[in-house]
Amino acid sequence: MTQRLSIISPRLIHCLTLLADTQGYITVADLAVQCKTSKRTLFRELKDINYLLQTYTLTLSSKTGLGIKMEGNSDEKLHFKSLLLQISAGNNLVVKEDRQSYLLAEILKNKCLEKLAMYSHQFQVSEATISNDVNSIEPILRTYNLQLNRKPGSNLVCNGKEEDFRRAITDFVFKHIEEDKFSRIFNLSQDPWDVEDYFKSQEPDGILRLLNKDLLWRVITVLKDNDTVWIYRLAQGSYIGLILHLTIALERMMNQDRIQMNPLLLQQMKKDSLFDQAKILAEYFEDEFEIQFPTEEVAYIAMHLKGARLLHIEDALRSDESETVVSQYELTNIVYQLVDCFEETANVHVKQDEVLISGLITHLRPALTRIKYNMEIRNPLLRQIQTQYTQVYEDSAAAVNKMAAKYQIKVVDDEIGFIALHFGAALERMNQTKPHRTVRVVVVCASGIGISSLLASRIKRIFKDDILIEARSQMDVKELDDKICDLLISTMKLSPVTLPLIVVNPLLSDSDIEVIKGMIIELAKTKKSYGKETINLNFTQQLYELSNLSSSVATLIDEVDIVEVEQGLQMDKIINIVGYRIGKNPKSGKLIVKDLKEREKMGSIHMQSEKFVMFHAKTGGVESPVFMIFRSELDEFNSTHLKGIRSIVVLLVPLSQPRGLNQVMSRLSAALVEDEAYLNAVHHEDKSHLRNHVERVIHPVLSEWIEKLAG
Repeated sequence: MTQRLSIISPRLIHCLTLLADTQGYITVADLAVQCKTSKRTLFRELKDINYLLQTYTLTLSSKTGLGIKMEGNSDEKLHFKSLLLQISAGNNLVVKEDRQSYLLAEILKNKCLEKLAMYSHQFQVSEATISNDVNSIEPILRTYNLQLNRKPGSNLVCNGKEEDFRRAITDFVFKHIEEDKFSRIFNLSQDPWDVEDYFKSQEPDGILRLLNKDLLWRVITVLKDNDTVWIYRLAQGSYIGLILHLTIALERMMNQDRIQMNPLLLQQMKKDSLFDQAKILAEYFEDEFEIQFPTEEVAYIAMHLKGARLLHIEDALRSDESETVVSQYELTNIVYQLVDCFEETANVHVKQDEVLISGLITHLRPALTRIKYNMEIRNPLLRQIQTQYTQVYEDSAAAVNKMAAKYQIKVVDDEIGFIALHFGAALERMNQTKPHRTVRVVVVCASGIGISSLLASRIKRIFKDDILIEARSQMDVKELDDKICDLLISTMKLSPVTLPLIVVNPLLSDSDIEVIKGMIIELAKTKKSYGKETINLNFTQQLYELSNLSSSVATLIDEVDIVEVEQGLQMDKIINIVGYRIGKNPKSGKLIVKDLKEREKMGSIHMQSEKFVMFHAKTGGVESPVFMIFRSELDEFNSTHLKGIRSIVVLLVPLSQPRGLNQVMSRLSAALVEDEAYLNAVHHEDKSHLRNHVERVIHPVLSEWIEKLAG
């Protein structure tokens, strides 16, 4: 375990030693002063530290107003502290693998090594040991066509093509990304800016030692400020790969390390439809770094995009057939041959599964591009697939290898793992009968009127009549039980809950959909009778509730408004305008701004394809519900975080609200992605026409609520 401790920074060692020595809480400010760093840096250093501490039966806990405390018994703390002190004292805890990893990074970054004596002193081992380490590295370099040249008394020089160096650097970085963290990026969060947080969480002696850190942050910032296409289309691994590719390419270009490309391949790539999109990406960096991207560099970006995995199947990249590795006809033929091989190996019949066929066609087009251009891809789930779904993986590997032999190509295990996922899903579908009953699903968010409504709408489109679905607020969860609901879906953890809960990404990834599908199928197989959700009120109370709801909805409709603002305004400025435009006085305006900003910290609702952003909150700054549209005075906003957005939809509800109002507001949210005429009115029509569409959208849900209230 000391191997993992040995790579943490001296500052973090000092910080953890102080915490191990302290019985109670210590404030972050005091800790930062003692560690001679800022609070912000300290928070970044401590990010994910509990994953390391759990090995030593220790955890860090924090408490508002008190600070941070190391939890665990005194013996465990003492043992942990002794390990830290050993490392701090410079004991020889750097194992062979770490030395070789360090030396390989030095070679790839500098194309040479200093004299062996320097590394002998650095690692406190003999020169013979360092020489043996270099011997162990040479076979790795040869796999990339890189050659080490040794001359007695001189530095070791590594020779090879620039593209081979870049490929080796990328592979090194991916290999040394911690598997558990990388897997969490794939499975738990597909918010692209979590990638930035991930890189920041890496220790200085980790993968970042091979990358120019200043360039890396600038690359991420440029993409964050300009890219509104690929971040929503590429799977996280491919987006990380794009960041790495650009960072490495920029550094090598600045060092005058020009990459070469076969002239025929270059001409082919220039004709590809993705070349123009790669050129747009390159232009962002030309402006930032004041350099010119050679045509070859643009072509390599296009190749990366052609070989990238996509976040959603429906986002499949389109190229003209003449520009692709194989035609659509050939690709379809390859897929059917692959399925034939799998059926023969696994002794099953899955060829009639249209989802399998379309999924494999979508996956194999970029996969064949990767294979042709010798581009690798990482599958963070590979080990899990191989161990938990061994038979499916082996059958898939047999089928793929048979096809690979026929076409004289080599398919790596990572690619086979992705293909195994498609076949595994097909086998599950084959073994499942049609659901016996409709499953009742509730999607939960903090307010019940924002992301949950949009998620519920998308989930309904996917599962259609297999489910009944509605959006609810977090406050409603305690009222739900298995008599009225089967399954909860949320973008956040809920506690405590008695019903099955699936936590998903707000963008609803393909893996989220598969998890939901499996749960719905299992629940649908069970027999169940539902109770009726009733509202136990006497007649007078019913009239009172109906009056309150009717009054609130009438006010909402009457006060529907459209406001035009400058197209270049930043997000914070617009939130301020929204708050003080809606608030009846400075105090209420300030409260609205505060509540909207607090809600934004939980994640923005940024619907790029529908061209709207939603601000929503429950706030004491309003006495009645609000539906208001803020549009750019020109066609679209052009500020950093709002580029390409036409409208900002604002939905606010008061802290005290009548029964049924949440359902009305939820419907106004969901209709933005379900009702094209309503969305068009939000973007383009005047206040009168928009008000008519609002009435049309909420009329059915309001009528349903009135019927429910009446029992």
